[in-house]
Amino acid sequence: MPKNYKTKLLYSTAVGKLQTFIDRAQYWNAHYSKYYRIADIVLLGSLARNDTRVSDIDLCVKIERSMDFQHLEHKSDYLVWRKGVLGYADPNDFYEQLGMFEKDAIRYLKARDGRYDVLYWEQLAGLSLTLDPIVILIKNGVTQYKSAQEGLRNCNSISHAQAQLIIEEGAVSRRNMQLTPYCNALRKYPPFIREMILKRDNSEKEYDIYVKKIK
Repeated sequence: MPKNYKTKLLYSTAVGKLQTFIDRAQYWNAHYSKYYRIADIVLLGSLARNDTRVSDIDLCVKIERSMDFQHLEHKSDYLVWRKGVLGYADPNDFYEQLGMFEKDAIRYLKARDGRYDVLYWEQLAGLSLTLDPIVILIKNGVTQYKSAQEGLRNCNSISHAQAQLIIEEGAVSRRNMQLTPYCNALRKYPPFIREMILKRDNSEKEYDIYVKKIK
């Protein structure tokens, strides 16, 4: 959940924090990926737009389980490892145990720094359709640039062809969204993106009705 900070970060400070995030991801993959690895990291939001001051650093992170790691078989070993290596206390209950694996990696990356706003990987497709700039910093576990600064020089919007493919694959679908959040999401998109989604979902009429109601 984005936080409303009273002060914004200078661009140089934000770049430094981004570099720290990348460095921690690289360290995790080099030393801690026996259980889970950090597969992909994408930067978006105000820093990707090269704003001179930013409130937080928006990142989508994809965590993948190691092929050899089975939750039930290796849970006890993992609990010992996370406490000894990461210094994390044991989860309070079974449900916390179920969610700890991916959360531990994110927790490590953030290192108690609230300026990192780490979003669910599933949100990336919909966010990309705003056509705001993004940059892939880590792809399939491999760092794409020598530095955060170099990555920021390569921020770009997705292409129209990529946007069309994302829409064809079902991003921002009326089938799994209530009308109000669906329409509110569509209002953030460029007109041609919105039109493609509405045509795919056959929802032009209900969208027009919704927009007229809120005017």
